[in-house]
Amino acid sequence: MGQAGQSKSMLGELPHAPKGSASVHLDALRGFAAFSVLLSHWRDAFFVDYSALQRHDLLTTTAYIFCSMGRQWVIVFFVLSGYLVGGSILRSRQAGRWSWRAYLLTRLTRLYVVLVPALLLGGIADWVGMHMPGMMNIYTGNSGMHILAYDVHQTLTPRVFVENLLFLQNLHAPGLGSNTALWSLANEFWYYIVFPLLLLVFARGQKRTGRVVCVLALVAWSVFAGMHVVLLIIPWLMGVSIACLPRFPAFGPWTRNLTVFLAMAMFFAGMMFFAEGQATGNASHSLLAGSIYGMPFTDIPLGLLISFLIWVTLSCATAPMPSSYAWLAKRAAAGSYTLYLIHIPVLVLIKASLHIPRMVPNWHAAMVGMAVLVFVLLYAQLVYELFEKKTDGVRNWIRLHVMVEKKASSCLPLKPL
Repeated sequence: MGQAGQSKSMLGELPHAPKGSASVHLDALRGFAAFSVLLSHWRDAFFVDYSALQRHDLLTTTAYIFCSMGRQWVIVFFVLSGYLVGGSILRSRQAGRWSWRAYLLTRLTRLYVVLVPALLLGGIADWVGMHMPGMMNIYTGNSGMHILAYDVHQTLTPRVFVENLLFLQNLHAPGLGSNTALWSLANEFWYYIVFPLLLLVFARGQKRTGRVVCVLALVAWSVFAGMHVVLLIIPWLMGVSIACLPRFPAFGPWTRNLTVFLAMAMFFAGMMFFAEGQATGNASHSLLAGSIYGMPFTDIPLGLLISFLIWVTLSCATAPMPSSYAWLAKRAAAGSYTLYLIHIPVLVLIKASLHIPRMVPNWHAAMVGMAVLVFVLLYAQLVYELFEKKTDGVRNWIRLHVMVEKKASSCLPLKPL
């Protein structure tokens, strides 16, 4: 089951990697997604639920909806990952340059260079918080926070640490300590492994024995992972499909701009619709739009809207971007993985150490909350500079000293997530 360069005849000529303005917009989307996931957990940690408010004005309702899109922005990550990682696999296989060895080196270094320090730092933050006096309510799940409605003492163990290193969280293990955001990382890892196997099943020239082995491996994985993980690969595969689509048929600047505007409007309308039931506690709407854990019939329609937005952006967003916007988008995207992995334990530690209760929104609460956000963003930037920024260096060192491979990897990732 080695390389399979025959995919070109099956898929046709695949588009190149995103460049120019389209690449900048995707960077911005990725960075904003990580920040929005942080916002949803920040709101849960420091502000009361919408149902506990005495006043429900338009501004407050809009803010609560906007800060309740954590699940929806994770689906954005899945679609982007499918497009970037899955698309790079298709292009490498089409060129006959794909190999498991180079691919796993790229993906595992990308994941572990941030995951290992994130687990250690998060575990230390939880341990410190749990040993502060008067912190029983927070770390035993009685603080009112939805993301921390369990006893952290039960999930901050060496066994759970190892299980998270093996990407078993959300399958057969919890996230380490308070870090509930780790669930999506396990999904990502297994999609990285499963997608090449899926391609090998349909690859021309594949021997029957190899095809049967791949099918059996996929069946075993689906049983092992569970339906909730298997269904979420659908939005990921939607992202892959974008790499196979022709350019969106929009001609002329006016038509392209209108198409981008409509795609963005549809995207944000869908995001707000699926988040509204979670933000306001509307039981009937939550049944339609999905619970806080999400449902297949919400993730899949949302995945379609996200895929359409990315497709249109790649085809129609050609106007030059201001250099300040391009710089900010690039910086936000570069540290998005780190921000996603480290933000919950530090949010909880700040809440515990400063004894900050869940507050009713007002100007004083907003100032306290903004100070916390700024601190978490600065902390994430520091962790990024120490670890994630050195991913390429770690990868090259392993290639030269462990794999004894002096040539550049044949697997060329597209800004991997």
